Amino acid sequence: MATLAALLTHGVVGTYAHFEATEVFATCKGQRHAINVFTILVAEERLGSISADTTYLNPERIALSSLTGWTFGIKRYVRLIADLAAAVGGMEQSGEWRASGESLRLGKLHAVSGQFVPPDSSLLVPWNRVLKNNFWNGSHVLEWADWKKEALQPFFEDPRRLQELSQRVSEIVPIGLAGLSDRLGNLVIQFPVTVVMSKFQKLRPSGDYVVNVAWRPTVAVRDLRASCEMEFDGVVDSYAAGPVQAPQTILPGDPSFGELRGCIWDEQNQVVLAATGPTGFLNSIVFNLVPLDPEPRTWAIREERGTRREYRIGVINTVKSVVGEKRSDDNEGYTRKRLYKEQLDRLIAERTFLQYKPAAGDQNSEREKALGDLRALINRHGDQGAWLWDPYLSADDVLATLFYCHHSGSDLRALTWGREPPAPTGWCARMERWFNRFRHGPKPDFVDRQRKKLESVESNWRGLRLEYRVRRGPAGFGFHDRFLIFPKADEAALAWSLGTSVNSLGTEHHILQKVDDGQLVADAFLDLWEQLNKPEHLIWKKP
Repeated sequence: MATLAALLTHGVVGTYAHFEATEVFATCKGQRHAINVFTILVAEERLGSISADTTYLNPERIALSSLTGWTFGIKRYVRLIADLAAAVGGMEQSGEWRASGESLRLGKLHAVSGQFVPPDSSLLVPWNRVLKNNFWNGSHVLEWADWKKEALQPFFEDPRRLQELSQRVSEIVPIGLAGLSDRLGNLVIQFPVTVVMSKFQKLRPSGDYVVNVAWRPTVAVRDLRASCEMEFDGVVDSYAAGPVQAPQTILPGDPSFGELRGCIWDEQNQVVLAATGPTGFLNSIVFNLVPLDPEPRTWAIREERGTRREYRIGVINTVKSVVGEKRSDDNEGYTRKRLYKEQLDRLIAERTFLQYKPAAGDQNSEREKALGDLRALINRHGDQGAWLWDPYLSADDVLATLFYCHHSGSDLRALTWGREPPAPTGWCARMERWFNRFRHGPKPDFVDRQRKKLESVESNWRGLRLEYRVRRGPAGFGFHDRFLIFPKADEAALAWSLGTSVNSLGTEHHILQKVDDGQLVADAFLDLWEQLNKPEHLIWKKP
């Protein structure tokens, strides 16, 4: 409450008169009060009179297809800033939020240390997915966190629900819940810094820092101090700090590469008034000019019926022009090359990016290497589950991969389309297939062969929890890509693209690489998995 009182003091970080509250809430059967999904209060100054009414931004409640019995609403209201401290105090005592006049049920909240959130720069700040207009100096944020999130567990059990809710909410208000799922159930107060406006620059070629400051006319001017630093390759290349005065202060620096971080400190009130995230600078600009060649490329094809079809396409010439310095570091680019190599080595060590290029006659060793990498990923990330998604996935592939998971009780799933690799087309191969059909009869069904293979395994099945399904008939949808997915209960799923089917790992060139948003892949897998829930889709299950 002491931090809250300091931020509310007129003229320290803002001249607030009101606060705007936006509540995303849920109602469900059996619950008397609405449940807090996310509440944000923004301190601001509004001109003229304000209404004490509460506005429901979606008169028609949001309903999720995957969460029956729940509906979601968004309401907004504005109250006097003088009422904020009392509302927070009442919340801490009763466990309910009543600033709108209606009770909002909260979990057991814990006060979090105050944070300062800068605006987005070269890097995007996750907090800005839910904060309001944090474009300028930045904002102080006070937060009360629901650590247990017991009432909101359905969103963590199935992240697709949160994705759907976030999409529906973002159509009404600019709040991206899915991008900040750890804040579900929390109550947040945002204090945008409005007493000053600031801007950080770095001069070329001197390397000096320029700090521009403009005070709000209605607040008292006071002494400020600024710090600036350039960071590159894990080191501080240049640093300067000193008192700043409006409108502009130059702090001596050095020519350097990297990203700038700046901060303005109010010594009198012991508070940050501005900060930046890592901010890059343009040293050169590349222009690609593409003038059109006056003469197009033409060709003609004689089709099977003898008709002649002509084709014409415009041809362009690309001319590249560079304005500014081409250097990317103080070591004529060699440092950037070394950083790239280190990043590649790290990706390989973490199996984030692996490339297999088997030499002629060496396919077996490269295949064993690829299988070893897949098993290592399963054992590293598969403590909660590992899901293989491959249209050609066979029982042999399952035995070579998921059976190696050393996590007892892990949720192992295998999903195939029952496709089979193309059969050899040579004369001898065709004769062998004809002879086998003559001697043994028609080839058994794919599902029967996979089931027979797994049932013939001699094992004690210790700690194994595996289900193997097939897409057959009209249910579900066809698929082509191959993925290894690791579901996570409390965070986004991880996923790797295999680049080829498990049956051909390492035998031909392919790339095994981590997918940027594994949760989207996991959601697609679950969509199909849940549609393939009939007895005819089950190949094998243990236990």
